[in-house]
Amino acid sequence: MSKEATARITREELRPLEIFHGLTDEQLDWFCGKGQAVALRSGEHMFDRAEPATALWIVVEGVVQGFEEIGGEWLLVATTRVGEVTGMLPFSRMTHYPRHTVASEPSLVLRLGVEHFHEMLNVCHEVVRRLVAEMSDRVRGDVRLEQQGEKMMALGRLSAGLAHELNNPAAAIKRAAARLSEHRAKLPGLVAALARRRLSESALEKLERLRTSAVTDGAEALTALQRSDLEDRLTDWMDDRGIEGSWEMAATFADVGLPLEDLANATADVPVEALGDVLGWLAGGIESDRIVVELGDAAGRISDLVASVKTYSHMDRSQNHKPTDVRVGLDNTITMLGHKLKAKSISVERRYEEALPLIPANAGELNQVWTNLIDNAIDAMEAGGRLRLRAGTADLWVEVEIEDDGPGIPDDLRSVIFEPFFTTKEVGVGTGLGLGIGQRIVRTHQGHIEVRSRPGETVMCVRLPIERISPVEARADQEDPGG
Repeated sequence: MSKEATARITREELRPLEIFHGLTDEQLDWFCGKGQAVALRSGEHMFDRAEPATALWIVVEGVVQGFEEIGGEWLLVATTRVGEVTGMLPFSRMTHYPRHTVASEPSLVLRLGVEHFHEMLNVCHEVVRRLVAEMSDRVRGDVRLEQQGEKMMALGRLSAGLAHELNNPAAAIKRAAARLSEHRAKLPGLVAALARRRLSESALEKLERLRTSAVTDGAEALTALQRSDLEDRLTDWMDDRGIEGSWEMAATFADVGLPLEDLANATADVPVEALGDVLGWLAGGIESDRIVVELGDAAGRISDLVASVKTYSHMDRSQNHKPTDVRVGLDNTITMLGHKLKAKSISVERRYEEALPLIPANAGELNQVWTNLIDNAIDAMEAGGRLRLRAGTADLWVEVEIEDDGPGIPDDLRSVIFEPFFTTKEVGVGTGLGLGIGQRIVRTHQGHIEVRSRPGETVMCVRLPIERISPVEARADQEDPGG
């Protein structure tokens, strides 16, 4: 929709606007002469996202609003009212408009092209000063908006990861509960059959000890071949004694790695005619115990995940810097992104210095850095890749290295990867804010990020001071770097 140019705006229309407060008639006339009056209908676009930034826009009448696409939805992020400015500002590095800007009601704006900015500096330095102050306010607002948007994306990744991670133990609990219900229904019959056999007290004690130790002692893990061999030997042993359902009971015994010798010793005093009922009771008891252990493990996994989320997000911590172990943050981040690692069969190798010192930090903010760096590394790798995490000390610094074996970062892109909105991901996949915000967070911690990259090896190295440096010390170091 084309914008409608009107007759030139008069100095009397500009005089009440705050940006022009105190200007002389000659200065107001300059703006009237150099500027272009543009009338906008309600809903009409003043400029669009990614359009070259070529002008400063001053709202004379009405209201214009800026919209950005965040999380797949168009959200209102800026409102410019009468007397306020938007668009390109003097000394700004903006090259393209960052958002769609639309008139929310019939509006009149003054458009001043960038070609007049140098002359404006000479004609009206006071307006330029006010515009520079506006630019500073805008930068602070954009930083807050970027951080909020990135936090929302991090929250989305956290939610997705948590949903994937919780699904496995929750499904395990559901399956185990169903199996336990089935075995509970069979248990009275198994106990009754065993009672009818009237075994000796010593025989019952042997069987009870075997049932308990089979699960609680945690038999050594068997390879698939060893388990298959054990199951075959157990089946043959029971078949030789005419036991019905031998293959099913053999599978249960083999699952816990129950040695045939232990089974034979525990049942040595059992009459042959009672052996079937005894083994049935033993297999049922072992299976029930295994299910209870599985329920406990799954519930413990959920509890660990909740604890990881709490530590990761630091819901119960203030925003102040406190002694922080970066290894905990790295491990919790791996937990949160576990579903992405599993989906691409990526292995994780950790090499942490054992006596790594704590550093003064906002752990929640650092977790945001780890999330962005590790998430980018996962995206860069092919299936079956290897992610390496290292944490150690170097002089007065704690160094964290996150290494992936992806294709690497081309030399011509390495210098711009931290710039806002730069991304190599497809549209809608990434905002290009993560690395920039990560760098800003690290800088607020008085640290810095270094990048080393070649095909098959990209390392993001984060250096953080072991002890926070006071502003006076930092200034002294800058003035006398040689000490």
